[in-house]
Amino acid sequence: MGQTTEVISIGSDRQLFLDDLLIDRMEGAGTRMHAPVPREVAFRFDQPWEGNVSWCPVVMDDEDRYRMWYRSEHIGNEEGGVSSHSFTAYAESPDGIHWDRPNLGLEMFGNSTENNICIHSPDMKNVAVFIDNREGVSDAEKYKAVGRWTKGRPSRIFGMVSSDGVCWKKVQEEALIVAPDEDPQFDSPLSAFWDGRTNRYVLYIRGWGPGGAENRIRAIRMTTSEDFINWTPFQYIEIDNLDGWPYHLYTNSGHPYYRAPYYLMFPKRLMPNRTFLSDWPYEGQSDVLLLSSRDAQNFHFSGGDAFLRPGPDIQNWHERSIFIAPRVVPTVPGEMSMYSVQNYRTDSAHIRRFSLREDGFVSTYASDSGGALITNPLAFSGKSLEINYSTSGAGVVRVGLMDEHCQSLDGFEATASEIFGDEISRTVRWNGSADVGSLSEKPIRIRFELAEADLFSFRFA
Repeated sequence: MGQTTEVISIGSDRQLFLDDLLIDRMEGAGTRMHAPVPREVAFRFDQPWEGNVSWCPVVMDDEDRYRMWYRSEHIGNEEGGVSSHSFTAYAESPDGIHWDRPNLGLEMFGNSTENNICIHSPDMKNVAVFIDNREGVSDAEKYKAVGRWTKGRPSRIFGMVSSDGVCWKKVQEEALIVAPDEDPQFDSPLSAFWDGRTNRYVLYIRGWGPGGAENRIRAIRMTTSEDFINWTPFQYIEIDNLDGWPYHLYTNSGHPYYRAPYYLMFPKRLMPNRTFLSDWPYEGQSDVLLLSSRDAQNFHFSGGDAFLRPGPDIQNWHERSIFIAPRVVPTVPGEMSMYSVQNYRTDSAHIRRFSLREDGFVSTYASDSGGALITNPLAFSGKSLEINYSTSGAGVVRVGLMDEHCQSLDGFEATASEIFGDEISRTVRWNGSADVGSLSEKPIRIRFELAEADLFSFRFA
């Protein structure tokens, strides 16, 4: 647990159970990760300009529609196969479920411009698009993208800008970033975004560990910029303060979570010496993990298990088979969606939508025997407390507020707040009153008592 006697200021930010920072102790309760639920095949790579190694989509909820940019590429399946084409293509959807390819008429393929290709440049592979919400950014540069140069070593990252996310131009002719000699490869999808919490651009890309390629362990490094042009030297992310991470992390999919001040990653974990399909020409096996952070650099391995397993589809049991795109997006009320490339390197390659309850990555849980979570001392801002929870028909959640010495506060005893049901947002009431304003900015602890119940998040407002 993250036991401390120091008061942790949480303001009115929503708190999830992705890490144990706020947890003093558990009494008969524990945390458990919730795997995303497979939904429909959202997108098949079945057009002539697409193919079996189309992947690394970026999906965003952009005002009146959902938008997706993805790598459109085909390569031979034989060892050392050669790519026949590689583009960035664009799709959109009214609901995040049904997707269309608009005819953009921008790039030639097969003697025709009737396609949805929006970027064709050897300087821009595995493109990561984001909306630049920086104050004062011009309309002409509302959309930004970074991509990897594919002509040799050292690897380079170039930048592009757009007013509409469809028609792009280079932000400058020179590369934004050139890989250092001691770690010269950028051969994996990258992620980038404007971080309004710290007022900087953040970019994640793969490297080969703090010792360079000799370590032969794929790791995730980051760089930041205040102006999108000048970038800081690379630093490797930290995971649970470990000196060395035991797994190859092939991708990162880093992004800020839209409901709370966390940064998430869905890295593809690669086990290069494990093979399930005896007739597959490449060695290795992969799945997807969940990493979380409160500062974008120091991450926690949330859940202690794969977030997304290959599952029963045999075409997902190979070395680079599955991938979750950066960013989760709200779709229907109370539900968020993420998009996973499946069957990579096969003729059935596609994107499947997965869904999860909002905030539903990890919950605090207790069975019918009951349990409790007691927080470290907290200071909040607000007048009420809301929780995201789910119980069985017989289950219950009770919430008690205590002083920093674990003494119950009059009028806020757990026995006065019995709750059952299944709600994304439920205001806690004690004997009918929800007002906690008298405790705002004062050190308190929260005691969550659970039986046959999951608690996903809480927030003072």
